[in-house]
Amino acid sequence: MSNVLVVLSSARKGRAADNIYELVKKDLEARDGVTIAKGDLKEINLPFFTHEHSPASPDYVPTDPAVIAWGKLVSDADAVVWLTPEYNHTVSAIQKNAIDSLKAEWEGKPTVIIGYGWSGASLSLVTLNEVLPFLKTDLKPNPALLSFMKDINIDGTSLDEASVATKIKAAIDEIA
Repeated sequence: MSNVLVVLSSARKGRAADNIYELVKKDLEARDGVTIAKGDLKEINLPFFTHEHSPASPDYVPTDPAVIAWGKLVSDADAVVWLTPEYNHTVSAIQKNAIDSLKAEWEGKPTVIIGYGWSGASLSLVTLNEVLPFLKTDLKPNPALLSFMKDINIDGTSLDEASVATKIKAAIDEIA
């Protein structure tokens, strides 16, 4: 693990992802030989997937600059950490769109999920456990699930710093 892509999967104002990113970044910076790439889907602003070919098709060639840049971020990463919210019992629309915009870039990529929400994003995890293995990611089995008002505040800051740090460390150890 040397180049780790941390993906922020929420575009909401006041999102918890920014503070959770700082907690993940703190863990990653404490590890030797790790560089961090931040993939903020709010800033990347991918278009909705409307390409005539599926990314699984040999005829698929992305033309949108944002999709090309996103593909390079994923390709260049040695591992991916998804900061995953739970929206209506599943992943956010921008997260699913980002996943669906690529195919080959996901294959074999060590991936871990750090979920957050009222249930710790346990239902988002159900979706990701179906989609990411289908794309042949190397999805690790031990996510960190952070629950509002138990582990973290609504803004993503820690309620119990030691517990949250331990959960994040255990998840990232999966890709180390």
